[in-house]
Parts: sequence; structure tokens; C-alpha cells
Amino acid sequence: MKQFIRKIFKYCLVFFLGGAFLSVPATDLLANPPEVSSIRIGHTKNNTRFVLDIDKKIKFNIFTLANPNRVVIDITEVEWKSDYGGASGKGLIDKYRFGLFKPGTSRIVLDVKEPVRVHKSFIINPNKNKPYRFVIDLKKENKKNFEASVKKPSLRPAKNPRLAEPDRDLKTGRTKKLIVLDPGHGGHDPGNLGGKKYRGFPEKTVVLSASRAIKRELEKTGRYDVIMTRNRDIFLKHRDRSAIAHNKQADLFISVHADSIANPKVRGATVYTLSEKASDHEAAALAARENKSDIIAGMDLEEEIHIVQSILIDLVMRETMNLSSSFANELVPQLRRVVLVRTRPHRTANLLVLKGLDVPSILLELGYLTNIYDAKILMQKETQQDIGRAIVKAADRFFNKTYVAN
Repeated sequence: MKQFIRKIFKYCLVFFLGGAFLSVPATDLLANPPEVSSIRIGHTKNNTRFVLDIDKKIKFNIFTLANPNRVVIDITEVEWKSDYGGASGKGLIDKYRFGLFKPGTSRIVLDVKEPVRVHKSFIINPNKNKPYRFVIDLKKENKKNFEASVKKPSLRPAKNPRLAEPDRDLKTGRTKKLIVLDPGHGGHDPGNLGGKKYRGFPEKTVVLSASRAIKRELEKTGRYDVIMTRNRDIFLKHRDRSAIAHNKQADLFISVHADSIANPKVRGATVYTLSEKASDHEAAALAARENKSDIIAGMDLEEEIHIVQSILIDLVMRETMNLSSSFANELVPQLRRVVLVRTRPHRTANLLVLKGLDVPSILLELGYLTNIYDAKILMQKETQQDIGRAIVKAADRFFNKTYVAN
């Protein structure tokens, strides 16, 4: 019966994930990528010009998305020289963000104040002391024409050999447990930016740094192998993250994040496990924020196929959810010894990144970037090491107590 369930799970997961990118992100494809030295925006009443100053010629592709209205620009992978003044817009552009979308491709997302059309897009060759200039001209557009131009996401699953079930059980013969660490956000999706009084590092940077420290502590024991879903500033969709753990037949999946809340006095770590019903209003709000990450980053989520989701949960996820809760219950007391934790530190939420897994999985909120103290200590080496050691102790206890079926 169990084999039959796993076959159904495999079929559903392939359908659910579509053409997910399952391998760990590769190293940089370009030895010396083009460098963007500045971003400039000019505007009149009905027109806005967006310009990149860049030292090499690039390729580009532009499309629009709705709800919210955005212009998405994919270009050759580049280096960004600075943050360009906080990415606030002018004219028709409300704000913008940028970063690595996937190896070989950088992405810029323009949040626009109203429907627009791309009137012109072109590259100006260097002239005298001026570099290459990549130019996009936006004009106002009526809603009907804008919606007609919007890119429609395909629900048809792409064929992808990476999704094929491995020929053998990868757990057989392993001498170490495999843990997948998932630093949240990345690339053009910065995550939480912190409070108004203290703007330190964005969430994507904090959690990547912490995950590297956690990885070192786990591997130092000699009992664990660790894969990171990303080991640099690159964007990954939720389903691609969870698919890495499934494809590698991991023993544990930990998604690492840093929270935010309106009240700057709130601080402390929280551990989340999957549930279709949130444990409280704050957990529901967090799930709503995190689940929108793919959309905010410029990639629309495909519609969830509820019958498939139901099959996954009914046939496989019950056992996995129980194991996830068991690990969370081991982790909370270990965290409590090294960092402040929230009241009711183990909470549940309908988090997309934890769905579709046949691997015990949690989402760890390290603390609150909207709290000045949390924001500072979460980038400290000692704090990151302490969190890593707490995870090691929790993992040791979890695997010693729990038999995870192969």
C-alpha cells in the first residue's frame, strides 16, 4: 500500500511542480559579467524613461504582469554596483527591484502606478565618455489594452527530465543524514527590509549568512551532509525549493527566514510547520506575505490544482506533518537556550514552501528585522553559530527518537 501511495505522490508532485528547477544553483556562468554603474529615471506627464548605464552590451526580454501591474525585464546576468538609492521610482514607476533571477539571467521588476505599455526599448552604443545605455520608454495605456498584453502563465506542466523519480533509493547506503537548508528570498526579492528606525541588511542577506553558519555547524559533527537551495544572491520559486529536498530524498528540510511586524518591540524566533489552517492571525499574515513572494518577485504563481493538493495532503503529508512537528518540538527548547523565542514559539501556517514535500520540513523565523536588537544580533557570528548548534542538538535528538521510513 505504501508503494502505491508513493507512486501516486510522485505523479502528483510532477504535475504539481511542473518544470521546476531541481538542482542546486550553479556557480556564476559569466567570469566577467557586465556591470551596471547606475540606474536613472526621467519622466514627463505621460512618459517615463528607465535607463541602465552598463559597461557591456546585453540581451533583454520584456513582458508585463497584472495584479499588481508590473513591467518585468530579463537581461544578461550582470553585476550591480550599488543599491541606487533605495529603488524608489518616478513618473509612472512606483518602485523597482533587481537581482539574479537564475544563472545567466538578471531580472528587473518595475512596479507601475497605472497601466502602461513599453513604447520603445533599445541599447545606445558608447559615445565619447558615456557607457552603453539600455533604455526603456513607458507610456500610459488603457486598462483593456494593458490586460491584453499581459503574459499569461501556462498551467501545462513542462517536460523536464530532472523531475523523473531516481532509479534507486538515494537513502540506501547513506552513512549521514541529508539536510536541505533553504535561505528564503534572494535575487530581486529582498524579503523584509527592517524597520524605519534601523535599516540594516535585507532578509535575503541575513538568512543566507545564517544558513551558511548553520551548514558549517551541522557538517562539523560529521553526522550530516547539507545542501543549500541557494548559496548566493539568486531567486528561487517556492516549489523549486521544496522540489530540491524531494529530488534529493532529504531527511530534513529547513527554510530559514527573518520576520517583520508593525510593532517594533516584538522580537524572538518562531518555528512554523505546515497546516491548512493557521494557528493565529499573525501566522496567517506571515503565510500571506511569504506565499506572495513569487508574485512580488515578478513571477506569477500558477493556479494551484486543489484536487492534486488534496491528494498530496491526504496520502502523504499527514505522516510528514507529524514528523515535522516532532522536529519543531525538539528545536524550540534548544533555541530557547541560545536566543529569545516568541510566546507560543511553535506555530502553524499554510506556507507554500512547505507544501508538496515527503520530507519533514519546518520554516524557521530567526527573529524580527523590524526590531533593532534582533536585526543587529542576527548578523553576528556568535548568534548564527549558537542557532546552528541548537539545530544540531535538535536534529540529533530527532533522528535518535524518530524512525524516518525510507
